[in-house]
Amino acid sequence: AAFYGVSVGVPPEWMSFGNMVQWRYGIGLYIPFFTAGIVAGRNDWMKSVEEMETWCVWMLRTIVVGFWILMFLEAGSGIIPIPGVNIDSGVLDNLLPPIYAVPMTLTLIQFFHQ
Repeated sequence: AAFYGVSVGVPPEWMSFGNMVQWRYGIGLYIPFFTAGIVAGRNDWMKSVEEMETWCVWMLRTIVVGFWILMFLEAGSGIIPIPGVNIDSGVLDNLLPPIYAVPMTLTLIQFFHQ
């Protein structure tokens, strides 16, 4: 919800602010994650991320790889039609940023911690 709330509030004149295309998507991810990082650091939530159980770490990695496969299939189906694969690109594009960002962030934190 924070992603869409922040991204809607960006005026159209700022769409390429700082030479970044579609700045509203960037700011929609940066502000919530920056805020979450500050809150997590002050409440020692990072310890629980660093000390995650093995099954949880592998589940996060599986989710990330699953999204990579979905993104690859969506891109590939636009170039070469794949029989039996019907991915609604509008739904995937709208669900991808918030659902993909959390497991990817936790996976990167866990990966670089190890």
